[in-house]
Amino acid sequence: MVYIIFITNFLLTSFIEGIIIYLLYRKKEFVYYSLLCNMLTNPAMNLLLFFAAKVFGLAYYYLILIVLEIIVVLAEAFIYKLLGNLKTSKSLFLSALLNLSSFLIGWILYQLL
Repeated sequence: MVYIIFITNFLLTSFIEGIIIYLLYRKKEFVYYSLLCNMLTNPAMNLLLFFAAKVFGLAYYYLILIVLEIIVVLAEAFIYKLLGNLKTSKSLFLSALLNLSSFLIGWILYQLL
């Protein structure tokens, strides 16, 4: 069951961030970069969050989530900087925007279900 949740999270995140980055840059390469970023960070983050919640309990869930999201934003910003030839500030902003957007949309959908 947890695998279905992980796959759903990955697909939803990739879809949302792919649409947003395409609307911003209008280049297929940037959609590919977004997918690559999500392939590298999304499964790792979800696994770490799952196990951390098991080990530390749900009381620390949001703290762990915030720390992991910051790490993901930094890692993806580095990838966008390298592949997209973006300045550091622009790649950080892009990564933060994409991750915040997918997080908020996912959170809203979760609340509706």
